[in-house]
Amino acid sequence: MFMESEERREIFFTERLLNELYVMNVGYEKCLPSHSFGPQIREYYVLHYVLSGKGQFRARDATYHLQAGNFFLIAPNDVYAVYEADAQEPWEYVWIGFQGERAAAVVKELGFHDRAQVGTLQDRSEAESYIHALITDNLVRQHSMLRVQGDFFRMLSYFRIDQPIRQIAYNPSSPKHYVDLFIAHVRTSYGNPELTVNSIARQIGIHPTYLTQLTGTELQQTSLQYLTNYRMVRGKFLLEHTDYTVEKVAHAVGYTNPLSFARAFKRLFGVAPGFYSKRHRHSD
Repeated sequence: MFMESEERREIFFTERLLNELYVMNVGYEKCLPSHSFGPQIREYYVLHYVLSGKGQFRARDATYHLQAGNFFLIAPNDVYAVYEADAQEPWEYVWIGFQGERAAAVVKELGFHDRAQVGTLQDRSEAESYIHALITDNLVRQHSMLRVQGDFFRMLSYFRIDQPIRQIAYNPSSPKHYVDLFIAHVRTSYGNPELTVNSIARQIGIHPTYLTQLTGTELQQTSLQYLTNYRMVRGKFLLEHTDYTVEKVAHAVGYTNPLSFARAFKRLFGVAPGFYSKRHRHSD
C-alpha cells in the first residue's frame, strides 16, 4: 500500500475557525513509477489534483486514466479508492483533506457524488496559484489561519465536476497542541506500517515518553493504545462493509503481519476478525 516517493511534503492544521468546513491537511507528492496507495478509509474528504505526469484512479465501478489538470475526490469511508502512478510518466500531485458539518453539502454543490468523483480543472493558472500557496511552508509561518482558510475556500470553488519532506515547525502554546498533531498523524497515516509512536513523536519534535504522558492526560489512554485502537476500529469497519480478507484488511490498517492484527483485534473486540467478518455477513 505504501511505497517510497521521490519527494513528499505534508502540513497539518489543528486550528479551526469554522466547524462547518475546514482544512485538515495539505500535501504534495512527486511519485516514483507505479507508486500506489489504497485501499485506505478515512473519516474526511481528500481532494487530489494532478500537477504533471499520469496515473490512474480506481473507484467502485470504473478506472480513470488521469493527467495534469485532472482531479479526483475520495469521500469519507470510501473502501474502494485506489490510485497508482504511471510506470513511464509518474504523476506529481497535491492533496487537500477537509471535513466539517457542511462538507457533504459543499461537495454536492460542486457536483460530486458516488458516480462522479473525477473532473478537469478549467482555470488552471488561477486555481494553481492558491494550491501552491497552500502547500508552501511559509504560508503557515507568515499568515494567520484566517488567510489559510480563505485561500482554501477560494481554491475549492474551482473544483467543479461540471465544467520536506518535513513537518512544519510549530510553536505550541499548550500540551494539547501536541496531542492534536498526534491525532492528525494517526488519522491520516494509520495505514502506513512504518507509522509508530516513536516516528510521530520524532515528527512533532517531542520525546515519545512525553507524548505518552500527554495522551494519557488528554485521551485517558497511552499513545500506543490510541494508535492501535484506531487501527482496529478502521479494520472493523472494513470487515463490516467489504468482502476483503483478513489479510487485506490487516494491510489496509498498517499491519504487515495479519496474525498481529488478529491478536490485537481479538483483544479489543473479544472475537477473531475472521469470525467477526463471517458473523456480520451472515447477519446481513
